[in-house]
Amino acid sequence: MATVQSLKKKLQTIRSTTKLTRAMKTASTVKYSKLSGIYAEYEKYAGEHLRLYESYSGEFSSVFSCSNPDAPCCYVVITSNKGMCGAFNTELLSFFSGFYEKGIIVSCGKKAAEYFDKKGIETVKGFIFDDIPTYEQARELFGYICSLMAEGRISSVKTVYPEYTNMMKQSPVCKDLFTYGESSTEGEAPLFVPDRETVIKNTAEKIFLCVLYKRVLEAALGAQAATLTAMRSAYDTACEYSAKLETEMNRKRQSQVTADVLEISSEFSMKGDI
Repeated sequence: MATVQSLKKKLQTIRSTTKLTRAMKTASTVKYSKLSGIYAEYEKYAGEHLRLYESYSGEFSSVFSCSNPDAPCCYVVITSNKGMCGAFNTELLSFFSGFYEKGIIVSCGKKAAEYFDKKGIETVKGFIFDDIPTYEQARELFGYICSLMAEGRISSVKTVYPEYTNMMKQSPVCKDLFTYGESSTEGEAPLFVPDRETVIKNTAEKIFLCVLYKRVLEAALGAQAATLTAMRSAYDTACEYSAKLETEMNRKRQSQVTADVLEISSEFSMKGDI
């Protein structure tokens, strides 16, 4: 049976946990709020790029056409850097391991690197992004992917990441980075300056980099949402358990005081009889 002292030690531990989860919940709230604003604004920018791509998809896709069809596929796996976000990373990595057989892997995030290292799966390169990823970090990743494509080391690129729906839902998906289709331009042909080839090439790079950065942002936003949800749940549970321990400890103390009073009263009664 638990004593007052043992309950007191448990309570101190729970209070320490409460402080930690509250601090992490606050930090995640700030990061999630900032990322939400960045993502909302960038989504508008990405939407304009998508509309432009739909008009010249065939020409844009040809810029990154496969030079070596026999080369393996490149998988870009994007996870978070930290744990304490529930099953966020576990679900994504389990999803990937469910269909992966062979190919070149580029890991993004410490959890992805740790997973592949533990499983003994070789990766060609690893990238670590900030909690709030920058456009330049996505550009560095994109540049490396383009170099692999140009060297003929890969035939296609698929990004494996948690697609963001809302704060409570992030679903693992595997999507092609370079999609291929036919142009659907209508009406009068636009004027290309300095020339059509240069404009198409530069615009294609911006479009696909935009797609990649949007997916990196989605992964980061999902990680903060999952962390916030997990820390909020942990904080609420710790507070609830702390309240129960306090109640139990107070009852123990009251019971002990009552027992002491009865014992003293009994002693006085015995002396009075004597």
